[in-house]
Amino acid sequence: MFARKCKRICGLKKLVLLTLACCFALYARSVWLRARTKPFFVDVSAYPNVSEGICGPECGANQISFYVKTGVEKDEPPIICVHRSIVMHSQKNNVGRGMNVVVINNNTLKVEAVKSYDTYQDDYQFLRDLMTGIKEGHAIIMASFDEITQSLSEEARRWMKLFGAKQVDSIGYRDSYMLIGQKGLVSGDVLEFRVPKKQKNFADHLEKMGCLSLPLGEIKAVESVLPKVMIKTDMKFGADMPNCGLSAGCHDHSFPVMVSTGVKSDNLPEICVSGKIVMAKDVNNAGRGMNVVIVDHKTGQPKSINRYDTYEKDSIHMEILLETLIDMDIVIMSVHDDGSRKLTLHTMEMLNGLGSSLIQNLKFRDVWYFVGQKGLKGFSTLEKISYAGMDGEWPTPLKDSFCVSSKVQSTNYIPDPVARRNDVKREFCKKYDGYGDFCSVEHVDDPLLTPAKLVDDKLAQNAVYSSPIIVIPGFNHNALVQTLETVIMQPGVSRDHVLVAYDEKFPEHGELAAMFGFRNVSVSDATEFSVQVIKALEKGAEMFPNAKYMIVLDEELMLSPDFLSFLAQCTHVLDKDDSLIGVSAFNFNGLDGMQTNKSLMYKVEDFPGLGFMIKMEFFKIRMKHKLKNCCNARSWEGWSMQCEAARPCHMLVPDMSRVFRQVYEGMTPDDRYLTSLFNTPRETSLDSKVSVRGLEELTAAHYDAHLKGLLSGGTVLKPEQLHTCSSNISLAKDSR
Repeated sequence: MFARKCKRICGLKKLVLLTLACCFALYARSVWLRARTKPFFVDVSAYPNVSEGICGPECGANQISFYVKTGVEKDEPPIICVHRSIVMHSQKNNVGRGMNVVVINNNTLKVEAVKSYDTYQDDYQFLRDLMTGIKEGHAIIMASFDEITQSLSEEARRWMKLFGAKQVDSIGYRDSYMLIGQKGLVSGDVLEFRVPKKQKNFADHLEKMGCLSLPLGEIKAVESVLPKVMIKTDMKFGADMPNCGLSAGCHDHSFPVMVSTGVKSDNLPEICVSGKIVMAKDVNNAGRGMNVVIVDHKTGQPKSINRYDTYEKDSIHMEILLETLIDMDIVIMSVHDDGSRKLTLHTMEMLNGLGSSLIQNLKFRDVWYFVGQKGLKGFSTLEKISYAGMDGEWPTPLKDSFCVSSKVQSTNYIPDPVARRNDVKREFCKKYDGYGDFCSVEHVDDPLLTPAKLVDDKLAQNAVYSSPIIVIPGFNHNALVQTLETVIMQPGVSRDHVLVAYDEKFPEHGELAAMFGFRNVSVSDATEFSVQVIKALEKGAEMFPNAKYMIVLDEELMLSPDFLSFLAQCTHVLDKDDSLIGVSAFNFNGLDGMQTNKSLMYKVEDFPGLGFMIKMEFFKIRMKHKLKNCCNARSWEGWSMQCEAARPCHMLVPDMSRVFRQVYEGMTPDDRYLTSLFNTPRETSLDSKVSVRGLEELTAAHYDAHLKGLLSGGTVLKPEQLHTCSSNISLAKDSR
């Protein structure tokens, strides 16, 4: 027993001695390491020759020779040499204003990267590289040039401290700054120098050279040195919310979720996961910007809960979080107040990769929620956006409860959004006032209409559908909107063949036309509307020289659904009869109650205006050279073609109009006549497909016989029978 006791005591002594020996060895190693890695400087004047490509001192094995010179004012860029070779120099065209950085691999001691960051303009890439681009343990040599602090954020300064920087908070405008550090350095021999500008325009430059060994001191993992958002965070849970607001529980392999974007800026957002409120007021810092919950797809429990104020700061920290996701991690996000102001394009692309199809549409004060997943194929079906008003008015808040599967629901096609935002239209409506319903809050985000497909294949090759449509707007811009809307709704219409010829004094009409996808041209020196019409006709003929017909729309017209189809049905008789020069779409006598026939046509000798189609050949040969004589009046007054008896010119006119002229609201000497003409109820075709009859009878070869037949079978009316009709309206201009 005594022997066993002695043996036990001897064993304890050996253990104590061994422990002491290990401690001494560790201490000796730290002293040796400290001595080995301590950098030393060499007098710069001892190695003055930098111009021949050799710079810096000679150093021992496994040491790094360095030479660093910060920029001199804003004219002489910095120089950085490593291992006696010039790495950064103006001759290499790799230096610039801001931070000039060389990265050195701590294992190979070779130069890993050379970059210049204009932190006067923006520190995004600089910060991103400090966070993720430079690996732990790698060393950096940093030299300033000109000005480095204008856009150097607090985040960037904090991350520079991860490389051992201690003076970074003191760097001021146009100070000179130099740093040789190592990522994760918590203590040791960082080389850091700063020269303040003081009262000068620029600080004096810095110039240092010497030798160093890596590591510079004690290196620790980044996450243990600088507290930041990581995939594992402290979380607290709020109140219970049974099934997150759903009336029943979710099926196996899914869990309930409720997402609320909050109301305005006061009512904060809420997120519920698996029956627990995980983000809300006083729960995990819910608030402005991006509210993000990472959920384990197997358990349906949160792994991380964070908020990123992307109104105040850029989204780089959120990018870091998204980069740490593992396959199948589920991301739940909700935007409150505003989350778009400093949301970077790279972050949006990362969210696209998680299944978002709407994030790129997020603008100021829009609210949005999204459920995505790492590795998701296609687009998530759990995504909504609500747009702010045109002037930043608060959007309609979003609040929904739903079940989320362990494999998030997706589709290969971009889902149709519940809410739409029309930024092109919004910009136009912000720029121009007075567009009423078109720019109203209810309709400003309505998508613009697109051309309808031609249903009747028989008309596909008809020359009408390749003929220019010349739109001539007046003062009423709301009427122009309605004209353009009814033009683009015409089946078979081509945007390229629509030309809006607007008065140069109203450029907004050109922008409006462009928004619809129509061509547009400004008309100069139009002292009155009739001059604008003449110049518009000339422009149309000039821009579409090979067209067979030209369609002209006067101001304030709305087209019937069958407008182009109606014109197309008339072309076969126009082509065979030289006396027919075109088709009018407006019947001056087509009043309401006249029992008009939408399939019936007439031939007339006058030239009804407003909306019409004429042969391009007739315009060029017999009309263009005398426009000021024939057409220098408003179309409702009638244009005189002054055709010879040997060469008559007739127009086809429908019994029921194919254009509707809006109510007259002007103030001219013609008020009484125009009020009677345009404000009396009229019949206009509302059908999209009408067959026109009897056109052959209106050709020169058959017209006389047709008239004789009508006269022989007609009924003679006595004057007293016409009294009721003529007492209500007088359309004869001479009766004014």
